[in-house]
Amino acid sequence: MVTYRILVRELREIIGGTQIPAYIPMSFTADQNNIFLGELQNFRNLKFGKRLNNYGSLSFEIPANDPKASSLVGLRKYGVWVYRVEDDVSTLVWSGEQAMREGNLDNEGNNWVRIYCYDWLELLNHRFTGVLKEFDGIDAGQIAWTLIEETQADSYGDLFITEGEIEATMDRDRKYYNQNIMEAIINLSDVLSGFDFEITDDMVFNVKTLIGEDKSDSILLEYGFNINRARIIEDFIQPANRAIVLGEAVDEDDIQRVERNDTDLQAINKLRESVISEMDVSDVYSLQEKGDSLLRKYGTALLKLDIDLLKSSTPNITDFSLGDVIKIKIENGVYDIDEEYRVYEWEVEYDDNNVEKLSLVLGKFSL
Repeated sequence: MVTYRILVRELREIIGGTQIPAYIPMSFTADQNNIFLGELQNFRNLKFGKRLNNYGSLSFEIPANDPKASSLVGLRKYGVWVYRVEDDVSTLVWSGEQAMREGNLDNEGNNWVRIYCYDWLELLNHRFTGVLKEFDGIDAGQIAWTLIEETQADSYGDLFITEGEIEATMDRDRKYYNQNIMEAIINLSDVLSGFDFEITDDMVFNVKTLIGEDKSDSILLEYGFNINRARIIEDFIQPANRAIVLGEAVDEDDIQRVERNDTDLQAINKLRESVISEMDVSDVYSLQEKGDSLLRKYGTALLKLDIDLLKSSTPNITDFSLGDVIKIKIENGVYDIDEEYRVYEWEVEYDDNNVEKLSLVLGKFSL
């Protein structure tokens, strides 16, 4: 049987260099070094997930009168670490910070409190660069890490994010004016020759050309076999076959304007324009890449599969990760899909009947 465990830790007590244990003994109450404050055992409706090159979320409910609630719930103060336990093997699958609490009370005493959490990337959504921060011909991954490193050096600024593997990708020119750091990192990744990045459950920041592995030979998700439900979205609401990219001003009067066209798609769908603003970018090549990335994503209809997997034969989240390539087979009516897709998002729901449900968002496009 699969179970989940939620452990709570006070973020400010994390000592630099301390590692988050990958395995917690089943008899855990509190370890000898008091690394964790305790464990939330009486919970229900656990839901959590991750997104590639963005932050994921977690939520669960506890009784309002749970004696541990007051000591283990601390918004923007406590973190949670979620472990998936099967056959006495405990695997860390999610971690992040408590951010919001929602109480639902009634006269019958059916009183529950829902806790909402975000993973570690969301911490950077509340940090900004200085008035001006400039990079000239610096590798994109190094720009991202420098932004994190410098904000953590501020007074009370340490988020306990450590530097991991920063794979060289592309040199960039960037000027940031009071820029949100999370947005800056996401924007660096969101170009045709950008990078993938992650902040792991152990709070390590990694940058790679491409995160994930090709597991299409070992993982097959097939409708009628281990796919219980598939929601297939073909989205052409925002078509674009001409990208207009606005960049940093080249003088006091005129901002840069770069146009990228796909004439083949224009001949099919008529001219469809989309404008994006990249005022922190002065390099023309970077602006062109941003436009090319937009055309690749919105030039044709997006295909997204939201899949529920319920059967015991189904692979679980410990079998694959964000960025992995898996095989999808859906043959029914107008659908004749037998292709490889990349995992862009996953979400797990674990209800009070110990039923585990896994949903995936897959795509053949670059985020």
